Amino acid sequence: MPGNNGSDASARLDRIEAIIEVPATRQADIEDEFSRLLRAQVVIVGSVRKLADSQRHADERMNALIAVAGGL
Repeated sequence: MPGNNGSDASARLDRIEAIIEVPATRQADIEDEFSRLLRAQVVIVGSVRKLADSQRHADERMNALIAVAGGL
């Protein structure tokens, strides 16, 4: 049973606050990491698009070379 001065209730409240504080402070870290991951994804998508464009141009040049070689 709690003591007359309420110290057990106070200690219990302190423990509960400590437990709740951890996810609350981690939330900001998670949001920051998510933001960095999102920026990285944007950079990767841009790089993949450039790579696909370069591949398309290489294919066009290769087809032109094949056409020239086939005409010889």
